[in-house]
Amino acid sequence: MKIITLWQPWATFIALNFKEFETRSWGTRYRGKLAIHAAKRPINLDGQAIVGQVNNLTDGKVPRNPCDYPLGCIVAISDLVDCPRMDSSLISRQTELELAVGCWQLGRFAWQLGSIVPLPEPIPYRGSQGLRDVRPETLKILMELTNGE
Repeated sequence: MKIITLWQPWATFIALNFKEFETRSWGTRYRGKLAIHAAKRPINLDGQAIVGQVNNLTDGKVPRNPCDYPLGCIVAISDLVDCPRMDSSLISRQTELELAVGCWQLGRFAWQLGSIVPLPEPIPYRGSQGLRDVRPETLKILMELTNGE
């Protein structure tokens, strides 16, 4: 299983199933289980603005208080099912919510996530940049929590 670190509130948006695509400047050939890790960095002003916008689009279903977003932990498990380069056709098919929670620009990559499972309790974890393997001791816990899926 691989893991990727995201700033908040984007990691929680994935865990809440409000974000199907993680938009990146780089692509990957990896397909399979992907742990979603929330960085230790607190929500900045851009993140707070996005929270307000997403609250309007979801009838208030996301936490408003930045303190309610877990930091430095794994918040969800998903499947990375595809990673297309963005073109006008892909961008035009996105919902208003999806467009609000990503950076949708021609030439970037849309990491398509499926089977998103929020963890019942976030698991503390030290993150870093890039796509990497989950440490074995944490992988065992994740497999137990998700019934080995």
